[in-house]
Amino acid sequence: MERLVRTAGFRVETFGSAEDFLERADLDQTACAILDMKLPGMNGLDLQQRIITRPTPMPIVFVSAHDEPITRSNALRTGAIAFLKKPFDNSTLLDALNRSSR
Repeated sequence: MERLVRTAGFRVETFGSAEDFLERADLDQTACAILDMKLPGMNGLDLQQRIITRPTPMPIVFVSAHDEPITRSNALRTGAIAFLKKPFDNSTLLDALNRSSR
């Protein structure tokens, strides 16, 4: 996924956990976050809550192998621009990222 996004012209930075992202990312300069639902430590929905309460929240695209209707609904209801079930079509991810940059 990192290679796909980078090849499409986006700057990419990856993190090992949600906590690493919150500590190390330049959140004011982050254009979009791609989050998995299952992360080490804090899960994707918890991270989404932390992001959307910031003064300058960023668009979020979720990817997950666990597409449970209630989880999908919660993610989208609280502002995610897309929820993609793994495996997904590369163009679907790129379309979501392009929408996030508008």
